Amino acid sequence: MIRFGNNKKSYLTTVLLIIFLIAFSSVAFPSTLKKYFPAPTFSLKTIEGDYFNLEDQREKQKLLILYFYSQDNDDSLTGIKKLVEYFEDYIIQEKYEVFLVNTQEKLQEKDLELMKVYLQDNKIPFPVILDNQKKVSELYNIDVLPTAIFLDNNLVVKRIYPGLASNQQTLMFQYTSYLLASEKKRIPKKEKEEVVEEPDVCTCIKKSSFFNIK
Repeated sequence: MIRFGNNKKSYLTTVLLIIFLIAFSSVAFPSTLKKYFPAPTFSLKTIEGDYFNLEDQREKQKLLILYFYSQDNDDSLTGIKKLVEYFEDYIIQEKYEVFLVNTQEKLQEKDLELMKVYLQDNKIPFPVILDNQKKVSELYNIDVLPTAIFLDNNLVVKRIYPGLASNQQTLMFQYTSYLLASEKKRIPKKEKEEVVEEPDVCTCIKKSSFFNIK
C-alpha cells in the first residue's frame, strides 16, 4: 500500500500535470494525419524556384488537393495523368487547386530540367512543390506513393487516399465529382459530408472513362 502522507497533494498535482501535458501534446501535435483535423502548414520551394506556403491558401475559394508522388514511381505518374484527364473532362479548375508534392531526394539541376520537360510534354498544368528532404512527407505520414490529400479552404483534412490503387482512385474521383454536383444543387455542407460515401453516390455523376460507373 502506498502512503502519500504530506506529499499526497503534490503527488496528485504532478500526476494531473503529466496527464494534461500528454493530452495537450496529442491535440497540438497529432502523430497521425486524420480527417477533419487541421493540416500541418509548411513552406517549400517549387520547381520554378519560388516558395509555396500552405498558409497562403487559407480561406480561398478553391479546395486543395496535395498529391504526393515521385517521378520514378510509375503509379504516381499514371495517377497524375488520370488527374489531368479528369480535370479536362470536368473543367473543375475553378473549384479545385492541385499541388504535386515531389518527394524525390537529392535532386540535381538536371533532374529538375527533366521534370519540367515531362510536365510540358504531358501537358500537366499543376504546380510542383519539392519535398526533397521529405520533411513534409514525414509530417503528413506519407508511407506509400502516390497519396492524395483533400483539404478544404480552412486547411482542414477532408479525405486521405493512400496508395491510390484503382479502386481508391475511383473513390477519389467520385468524391470530387459528387462535391461538384452538390454545389450545383446547393446541398448543405453537412449533408454533403454525410452522403458522399453512400453506395449510390455515383448516381449524380456523369459517366466517365476513368471509372466504370453503370
